[in-house]
Amino acid sequence: MDRYAHSSGPAIRLSVDFGAGILVVGISEQDGCGYRTMEFPGWSQEMPGTGADGPVHGIPVLIHYDQDGSRTIGDEVERAGCSDHPSTARWIRKYLLEGSPVQIPAGTDRRITFRDTAMDFLGTVLARAARECPGSPAVVFAIPPDAPEWYARWLGSIARGAGMTSWYTLDEHAAAAAGYRLYVEEGKAFLVIRFDETGLIVSVVRREGSSVHFPAGELRVAGQACDDTGCRALDGWIAQDMLARNRMRYAGAKARQIHETIMGRIGEVYEQLAAADDAGLEVAAPLTGTAISARISRYDIDRIVTEHGFPSVIDRTTGRALAAARSRGCGEEPPVAILMTGRGCAIPAVQELVKKRFPNVPVLCDRPFDAVARGAALFIPRENRHDRIRYDYALRYWDPTARKHRYRFLVRSGTRYPSAGQVARITISAAYDGQTHLGIPLYEIITAADAHAPAFELVSDAAGGIRVAGPPDDAGTGSRPVLVNERTPTLLAADPPAFKGDPRFEMTFTLDAEKHLRVTVRDLVTGVLVKKDAPVHRLT
Repeated sequence: MDRYAHSSGPAIRLSVDFGAGILVVGISEQDGCGYRTMEFPGWSQEMPGTGADGPVHGIPVLIHYDQDGSRTIGDEVERAGCSDHPSTARWIRKYLLEGSPVQIPAGTDRRITFRDTAMDFLGTVLARAARECPGSPAVVFAIPPDAPEWYARWLGSIARGAGMTSWYTLDEHAAAAAGYRLYVEEGKAFLVIRFDETGLIVSVVRREGSSVHFPAGELRVAGQACDDTGCRALDGWIAQDMLARNRMRYAGAKARQIHETIMGRIGEVYEQLAAADDAGLEVAAPLTGTAISARISRYDIDRIVTEHGFPSVIDRTTGRALAAARSRGCGEEPPVAILMTGRGCAIPAVQELVKKRFPNVPVLCDRPFDAVARGAALFIPRENRHDRIRYDYALRYWDPTARKHRYRFLVRSGTRYPSAGQVARITISAAYDGQTHLGIPLYEIITAADAHAPAFELVSDAAGGIRVAGPPDDAGTGSRPVLVNERTPTLLAADPPAFKGDPRFEMTFTLDAEKHLRVTVRDLVTGVLVKKDAPVHRLT
């Protein structure tokens, strides 16, 4: 499950769940005892509800830059009323992972990217955590399974800059399962629902079977679906309802000001509802001081989310995730458990919607804020790592004689990484005259076989497809090929356009130390090196 392991763990271990809206830092002893979340006075807030390990503290992911270049972080930003200021960066992880080109004003005549703001935010927090911990702590980062290749290395550079002796990364889903103390049998699946400020993500996670090189098996995302409706939208619905109770139009300037004030204090409503059936909130209009008060009950929240169609959002998103998992070999049986994480999953109405959707499945929702951080803090890195690829990977090609697609292997299950040299060499041609872009369709073939394939080479045939120079060894009949680079395809631009059947690109593939399949491509017509060790896909 861990992508990296650097050095042996010291006595104190920190964990970091860098969420869309909240950063949670956990701390535990080396033997897993004494877990708690770290409090950062001035920066952190106590989250609604109290876990079995004591209060849960989290830092709002906000960083504000003043004109002189100084900065404030977390709760300082909210208390100053600067959450929506143009010089405040929020939802930093989302824009960081998306590679957003947007820049934030950071002082006079200075603008910085979200990557810079993320480094400022995380680096400042980790440096303070390192100062407050005795000795030299290690840190475990919980990261999304689909994070880009640079993300883990980038986190490691921040950890080193903050004075951490060693750092590790752990899949968020594995961390959530560990945080909820969930054990999953081989071949079984569970759901992870992450509902935060920026959206809803439902993942079907399955424990794969063991093999010669992976005796313990591993967790794998079998299906995933997303929706852009985040808990920030739910906050807005509640604020609108409170305005409606006071017969104020949301379109008016005064109503907009009060709406923003309510949005800034909506956490108080959730905190009260975590312990009672209703909550009271009273705010003053920023300019007039007019009192706006209302009682909000759990029934009201249920009504509000229903009126805005959120139950159908839950149904559609979970349905798409389960359908995607079934298309990848998961059976029809229900998941063994539902794990709820993120600020939105602390809302009782949201928890009830999930329980209604899965009435006979255990729904674990008592630690939505810190399940991931807790699991990462209790994580013990494996000293003897298996530096091998788990599944077979192949390219799909068209066999004109058999008139069907076939699969030829690039990487076999059990292959060591990094590779000592190239793992495959391929020459491809266009499928038709005038083709300007050629792709690399990479398929993951899930089998239990561990035997290595003989050497081979794929070359273009006269019909414009791909043929094999070497043993004609196809994917086994019991395998299930899945296209893995559909969302991030590798495309090769042919300029001038390619002609059908003429060899156009020569590609050599290698494996790096992080399990990325990389390709170097040369245009055989122009002689130009088109790509050099470009990532194609991170293998499992």
